[in-house]
Order: sequence, then structure tokens, then C-alpha cells
Amino acid sequence: MLDFWLPMALIFLAATVTAIVARRRRDRCLKYFNRDPVLILMQTGKWLWGDFMAYPATLELIFKSPQKDENGICKASYVLYGPEIDGIRKILQAVPDKGTPEHERWERETLAIAHPSPLRRFRRWIWNVFNTLRDAVSQSLTVLIGSMKKTTKIGNVAGADKRAGEIGNTLLDTVPSAYEPILEKYLGKKVVVEMLKDKTVVEFTGLLQEYSGKYLLIRNVPFSPDLNLKTSQKLPERFDIIFPRSKALVRHCVVN
Repeated sequence: MLDFWLPMALIFLAATVTAIVARRRRDRCLKYFNRDPVLILMQTGKWLWGDFMAYPATLELIFKSPQKDENGICKASYVLYGPEIDGIRKILQAVPDKGTPEHERWERETLAIAHPSPLRRFRRWIWNVFNTLRDAVSQSLTVLIGSMKKTTKIGNVAGADKRAGEIGNTLLDTVPSAYEPILEKYLGKKVVVEMLKDKTVVEFTGLLQEYSGKYLLIRNVPFSPDLNLKTSQKLPERFDIIFPRSKALVRHCVVN
């Protein structure tokens, strides 16, 4: 009985871990803005703002001061779903004001990005090695599952091998595989990002902190957004910005 229940228990454990990891998985660029106030510029030109919450398949903005609309409804949040997320042009987080504890913390973060410690470099190296060996790991899982099917009674369970294969693939997919040598080379360096706006190329300059399959995270970008707001409040002149890679690309490395 052990040769049946032990593989089944392993599959159940793997399925449980997969469900937990998949539920908590977030894009590694988006998670840096999580729970912080942001501005989002949509492809239509519409601006959205609020405290940012990233989920595996949706984004949420939580309003700090909800107000009633023309219908008397007090809306406390705004949720963006898949097709709407694809319509994001950029996500901005203002650089904290100088002289504040938040700005000092932000300066320490950017300094660590530009001059990573040996431990930070080692973690990144381990991450890249795993991404490089993803195919080998996938093939090993397939061989292992096939061996279990032949040598244990689990092979008598209809669809067990298919389910086990799906679990293995899902576990691998929870780790992003968007490794690009050129972007790895430019991490922690000042770069120029190009975007196309109204058939004109617009450039943004900042520090490349991170990238994923969908986004680029650039720190300390000089930018003055036109929010069309009737307010006397002075807007920041520098932002940390997330660019969708479908609309922006890293074009140059900048010499300081």
C-alpha cells in the first residue's frame, strides 16, 4: 500500500504548494509598488490614482478619500482586469520629498541598486542559473513522474501521470523565466527607455532596477505628468516608473 499512498501524498502536497504559490504570485516589478500611492496613465490618456495593490491577475487602486459620485455612490476602490491592464501606458510612484525619512530610505535603496552587495549579486546569480536550467528541471520531473508510474501502483490511477505533469509545469511557471542577457547587463545602470507616443519617440532616463516578462522598473526618472487637475499643489518632478514592455524598451546605457 505504501507504494501507492506515498506517491499520491507527494502529488497532493505538490498540488497544495502549487495552489498557494500561484495564489500569492505577483509580477516582480509590480510588487515593488505594492501598498504605496501611485498614478496610472492609461493608453486612452485617462489618469487613475490610489494606493496600489497587485494580485496575480488583477490590479487594485484603493482611494484614500472616497467621495460620492453623481449617483450618490461612495466608491472606495478601482479594479483593473486583464484587458484593462494591457491598456496601461505607465505606472508612476513619486520620489519622496527631500529631507524626509522616506527620501533617506529611497536614497539607500537606489544606492544599493547601483552598487549591489556581494550577497545581492549571488542571489541574482542563483536566480539566473535556475532560469537557465528550467528546461533540464522540467525534463527531470517528466522522467521522475514516468518512473513513478512504472514502479508504483500510482500508474493504475486514471490521469495521475497527466495531473502530476501539470503540477510540475505549474511549479516551474511560478518562477518567472524572463531572462535577458542585455537587461541583466544593464541592471543597476542608468538607461534610456524609449516609448512611442503619437508616432513620436519619447525618451525617459533613469536607473534600471528590475525587469520581468511584462514590465520594466526604472527609478529616479525626471518626468512632469500633465494630470489636468485644478489644484495649486506642486507635483513632484521625479518618479519611479513601471513601463509595460509591450510599449517601451531599453535603448541605451548612459555614461555618468
